[in-house]
Amino acid sequence: MFCYPTGCRLHRAQFNECPLPQYFGFVVKNERGDSIHVSCVSFMEALSASKVAQLGDMSWRRRRVSLPHRQFCIREEKRQAQLSLSEGQFSNRNVGSIEEGLLKGFDEMTTFENKTICLVSRFPFWTAFRRFLSHLHIMSGSPSDLPVERYISHLLLNVPLPEPGGPSILVPLPALNCPLVLSLPPSKDLPLLDLPF
Repeated sequence: MFCYPTGCRLHRAQFNECPLPQYFGFVVKNERGDSIHVSCVSFMEALSASKVAQLGDMSWRRRRVSLPHRQFCIREEKRQAQLSLSEGQFSNRNVGSIEEGLLKGFDEMTTFENKTICLVSRFPFWTAFRRFLSHLHIMSGSPSDLPVERYISHLLLNVPLPEPGGPSILVPLPALNCPLVLSLPPSKDLPLLDLPF
């Protein structure tokens, strides 16, 4: 519910018009009243062929029990039949490549699913976590010698937490030009407020 504030949905568009990633965060409290900070990146990823087939099977099963879905499927089948009839008439008339290009343009449409990567922490390092999530998102879509899990385990197991008022911790991120910077203010100063605007 928190990780998908706009709901879990499918999006259909041309592959080059995929929506940009969205970054957001929220704070929840545990049973002791401690704040837990969650940074998220939500992005669209193309559906795999197996998931498209699975959705087709679910639609077929739903068609048998849901009257509105059955009516929608019947309308779609009629529309597809009319489209195939018109294609047959166009091919008999030796229609040029303009109509063929229009029909091929629809085939370039891709179905995307919404995915979210979350980073949970007791400290509000919003800017640093946003940068790290950007790095993970870039690395997940590109070939790399190291798996994405290695970057996550390095951050969780090897990067120390900075001491209040102590030196900043710098973590290089290969996909970005700027490093991940973690720092805490002195304990007698105001609490850390790190909001990216």
